[in-house]
Amino acid sequence: MSDTLDRSFKYTMMDTTRIYVGGRMTYQEMIEWDDVPFKIKAIVNKEFVPAAGTTEITFPDHFRIIEKDSFLFQVLKTLKTKVKVDIPVLKKGKSEESIIYKSRVCSIDEYLDLIKDGSLNLTLSDGTVKEAVPEEISFSKLAVMIYSA
Repeated sequence: MSDTLDRSFKYTMMDTTRIYVGGRMTYQEMIEWDDVPFKIKAIVNKEFVPAAGTTEITFPDHFRIIEKDSFLFQVLKTLKTKVKVDIPVLKKGKSEESIIYKSRVCSIDEYLDLIKDGSLNLTLSDGTVKEAVPEEISFSKLAVMIYSA
């Protein structure tokens, strides 16, 4: 099940204005895959890998340790980064409660604020924590095209 879930969040797509990267794709996979635009590979290789210290990390995992006063955060803002995240919500039915996930697209600064304070996660009455699932990261095509470091 976990392997299937991982594969469903490993992709790259483009439309007329944005480049989308699946939330479970590691930096190494981005660098190796032919479907990832070269400019994204170059930015990941030059800016993100040195800051992370490894290629076996995903954007969402790296976002947990990025500070808003860092150069890397400025790069993410320059690229007009957005994160699509599935947030767990408790749904109360007539006979029982269930958990559903609602999608939300956040700017990078909004997303970092939400993960730092833990408000994306749902804590159940028994103390179990259901975490939000970062589905995809997107960048402005124009911002990626004109980015230079």
